[in-house]
Amino acid sequence: MITLENRFFLLRNVVCFFVEGGIIVASVLASFFIMERFTPQGAIGFDQAVLRGGVVAFFCQACMYLLDLYDLKQSRSCGEIFFSLIFAVGVVCIGIGLVSYVAPRFSVEGNMYYLTILFVTILLFVWRMAFDLYLANWAPRTNLIVVGTGTSAQLMAEEIRKRNRNGFNFVGFIGNPTPGWSGPGEVIGTYKEMNAIVQRHKIRKVVSAMNERRGESPVQEFLALKVAGVPVIEWQSFFEQLAGRIPIDNLPPSYFIYSEGFRKSAVVLLMRRVISILVSILMIVLLSPIFLLTMGAILLDSPGPVFYTQRRVGLNGKVFRIFKFRSMKRDAEASGAPIWAQQDDPRITRVGKVIRLLRIDELPQVFNVLKGDLDLVGPRPERPEFVEKLKVMVPYFDLRHTVRPGLTGWAQIMFSYSGSIEESKEKLQYDLFYIKNMSLKLDLYILFSTVKIVLLGRGAR
Repeated sequence: MITLENRFFLLRNVVCFFVEGGIIVASVLASFFIMERFTPQGAIGFDQAVLRGGVVAFFCQACMYLLDLYDLKQSRSCGEIFFSLIFAVGVVCIGIGLVSYVAPRFSVEGNMYYLTILFVTILLFVWRMAFDLYLANWAPRTNLIVVGTGTSAQLMAEEIRKRNRNGFNFVGFIGNPTPGWSGPGEVIGTYKEMNAIVQRHKIRKVVSAMNERRGESPVQEFLALKVAGVPVIEWQSFFEQLAGRIPIDNLPPSYFIYSEGFRKSAVVLLMRRVISILVSILMIVLLSPIFLLTMGAILLDSPGPVFYTQRRVGLNGKVFRIFKFRSMKRDAEASGAPIWAQQDDPRITRVGKVIRLLRIDELPQVFNVLKGDLDLVGPRPERPEFVEKLKVMVPYFDLRHTVRPGLTGWAQIMFSYSGSIEESKEKLQYDLFYIKNMSLKLDLYILFSTVKIVLLGRGAR
């Protein structure tokens, strides 16, 4: 298992990616050797075949990434895998066709092209079915128990069970269940029985998630496990690594005070600001045709201004005006009260539906980046009216204003659009994870994932 800024990324996902890259390149080379055997006069060189293998792998694996085929915690049927691979191979065909016109020396042509497509389709499908069977039946799993039976323990157990396919096996709870227990698992023993249970079930990790510790914490049992080499870990940190968010219910302020993270290096902040300015200038230049087309479409579709400004709360609680392309009717908030956008919101115009789906309505915010209101990556800024409510109803909400907000963020790639208090509460958990683990590496990962989300139109309202 590997990590990126305190988040688990399973090694098997990485292995799968590189194995499939090797299969694709090997398919191209197999086609090359077959063609060289029967048509030596017209064959390309071996180095050129390897180069073409890289091109095919790029198009195929980029499409597989967009189809979530590298999200191995999702279980797929044989038919789903087959049709996803067929779609990816179709993208390869289109990609190779484009390459043949733009850069002919990188294209795969003639019979070698057809052999490559055949080999890639068959070998990837066989590999995927075998790998899926391995994950379901023979892949090693880490047995875990959760000590405690309260709300924190149940939340932790649910998160572990979601990742059963990714190598975690939740065995059960240790503690005293309340009458009518209906938690997500079985209570398999008491604190006194913990050591015997660990040995019997070959437990690799013990997660401590007791709501009440004083006078109840099984200190001696924990010490015995620690000495025996069985890790005993706090549930908050483990939950953060699994889920990529920080649970705020039942979380004491001491977690933020004493835990690693939440330190903002002046050098990193300066580098992020410089990169944000340079990239925003580049985006304005490259996207200017889209700006012009969108402005024309909005003017033709409905009466009203092209741009729309809205008050948002930024760094240190400073209120600024964010720029957007108008996607709603002119009287969308005629009552004067702010309203959260809903799924299939009737206030959205015809052009608005398209530009919101493609996130084009957010593009003018690159000017906010230049002004210093936003960075490229950070928590999305909320409206002041919502912030005042959320600060009262959601614990630690004001912590998201300790960093500059962004065009995109960790919550945007991990969570859907928030349109209620409960959704904002869950979104905050992802924002706090980002604030705690903020780095250039994490920013790069977020930007890369944002491209995928925009292309697939996910989470838009």
